[in-house]
Amino acid sequence: MNQPAISAVPASASTSVSASPTPAFRHAAGPADMKEGERRIVMAGNISIGIFRVRDRYYAIRNHCPHEGAELCRGRLTGTMLPATQPRQYEWGRDNMILRCPWHQWEFDLETGRHVANPRLRVRTWRVVEENCQLFLEI
Repeated sequence: MNQPAISAVPASASTSVSASPTPAFRHAAGPADMKEGERRIVMAGNISIGIFRVRDRYYAIRNHCPHEGAELCRGRLTGTMLPATQPRQYEWGRDNMILRCPWHQWEFDLETGRHVANPRLRVRTWRVVEENCQLFLEI
């Protein structure tokens, strides 16, 4: 089953749910009072989901590392080395957009859920909507 990539919504914007082929279930995820760099872990049924505010956008990612089952969202936000065009050329990027598992350091892109080293592996992500100063996950 294809997993939709997250479409982060600017934290300052009030938005409504856009029309989609399959209507999404909206899960209340608390007030939209998160500061830059903060995270919140919520339960949507029996699924633990981490919500992050980075660069004035909200991101939601499953709080479960596929490697050994660690609480992925308790890990550190970091960046990664970007692809180089020349040998021995290094450039750091995606600062605060890479979520590193606290157990074995597996790294996942916060926006897409894809594993940094093996993009075929991914963690589920969800769209976050801010409406009337509240956050909602589209499940």
